[in-house]
Amino acid sequence: MNVELERNLINLNQFWQALNANKKDNILTHVSWPNKQWRSDFSLPEHELSETMIAGKSFSTIIDININEFNAITIKNQLIPMNVNVDKQELFVEESYSKVVTLTADDNAEKWSLACGLAFGYTIDANVIQRLLSNVNATVLAYLVEGEIAGTAISYQTCDALGIHQLGTVPSFRKMGVAAALMDYIINKAKQSDVINNVCLQASPAGIHLYEKMGFQALGKLTSMVLKTE
Repeated sequence: MNVELERNLINLNQFWQALNANKKDNILTHVSWPNKQWRSDFSLPEHELSETMIAGKSFSTIIDININEFNAITIKNQLIPMNVNVDKQELFVEESYSKVVTLTADDNAEKWSLACGLAFGYTIDANVIQRLLSNVNATVLAYLVEGEIAGTAISYQTCDALGIHQLGTVPSFRKMGVAAALMDYIINKAKQSDVINNVCLQASPAGIHLYEKMGFQALGKLTSMVLKTE
């Protein structure tokens, strides 16, 4: 595994652990949303995969597997880990940054979770987000349009890397540059940091070309699998 991919996966592992996960037999499992199972290095479990997996949870791995070898398992999705090194010389100020706000521990996470859920098409546990607000490594962001949350994002710092997670736009605000403004905001914050040198994320296949235009490089493939339902 190369250094850039390892940096990406360390960030993702620590971010997912911050979302209320339990560990048993070297397998981490979320209590509620985002309902993931994984090993800290995103390898496959030592035992039979189907026996390790829990119904309603998706197991994520960086290992390239032949899904046809697993009768009880199907692929849920595949994401592309990507990284970009930040250029400290290219700082700029965007007027739209005034629409980006940081949630605090006193904020109600319900509205943010509802907006993020609309953006991604699934329900988000607001209690998990509320817990994240007190995590010193996490920054929960919202893009506001006339006081309404139009876009969401979470940045999470691990060592010299800043991960971008839950970057989404509420359907009624799409094609307005909301996600791009949040991306610019997070990357610009990374450029201002004396510690952060790298920004990482996990892209859907549909978004990979956009991120490549921004300088991100694809590093591998993260596969999430679920148990087949009868």
